[in-house]
Amino acid sequence: MNRNQFESLLCLLHEGLPNKSKMYETHGYKITKGRGYYIFKFEDYKCTVEFVRSHFLVKEGIRLGARGNSNPTLSIDQIDKSAARWKRADILVFNTGHWWTHGKTARGKNYYKEGDYIYPKFDSVEAYSRALKTWANWIDKNIKADKLVFYRGYSSAHFRGGDWDSGGTCNGETEPILSGAFLNNYPVKMKIAEEVIQEMQFPVVLLNVTRLTNFRKDGHPSIYGKNVTAGRRVSTRRQDCSHWCLPGVPDAWNELIYATLVRQHASTTHL
Repeated sequence: MNRNQFESLLCLLHEGLPNKSKMYETHGYKITKGRGYYIFKFEDYKCTVEFVRSHFLVKEGIRLGARGNSNPTLSIDQIDKSAARWKRADILVFNTGHWWTHGKTARGKNYYKEGDYIYPKFDSVEAYSRALKTWANWIDKNIKADKLVFYRGYSSAHFRGGDWDSGGTCNGETEPILSGAFLNNYPVKMKIAEEVIQEMQFPVVLLNVTRLTNFRKDGHPSIYGKNVTAGRRVSTRRQDCSHWCLPGVPDAWNELIYATLVRQHASTTHL
């Protein structure tokens, strides 16, 4: 989801450049799903836009089983190892949400860790709350007051005909949702995020896109999430009803960030 927003931001900024050749990835990397770190330089403006992948904002690790096999763990009391890179930015946009619904995080068996202790079974919602508090404490202690920090909210997935991985589909959707219970759906993780941010010392801006994106069941890649070449039959078995097409919904998220920057600049100018 953050990669979605990052790609949208790059496209929006690129279109505004007088000389588009002066924007480039400093290592020559192409954007792919596998790579987790990019630095795009805007040479004429002496700035960079960077992407740092951190699925949970807290530290991922592994544990070794009795037979020498390795299994993933998540230390909900330790910040992610990429946090050193966060400090360099003037404007930061954070998010964690969708990865908490995956099988290993939702089941929580021999996965969540605090200190040296791995919980045999732990509730994923409580783990999310503790992880977000770990992130909030790190922000309060490490980010200077002249920085601007956003936490982008959780974007719900849309399905019809079943849940994700259970026959749910979103292809063929051409109109937004205009009425119905789904528009009022508000994930518990968003309520937790609101509570954690309200208790922080640092004034984090909550970019609450949940209800905004609930309308847009028509905006997902669906069956077109992978490269589709002419004459190739598109499989309807695997659909992406979680991420967003570009141009599309994530552009609005970045426009909200831009509006926040303009508003803050105007208030500072008039002081």
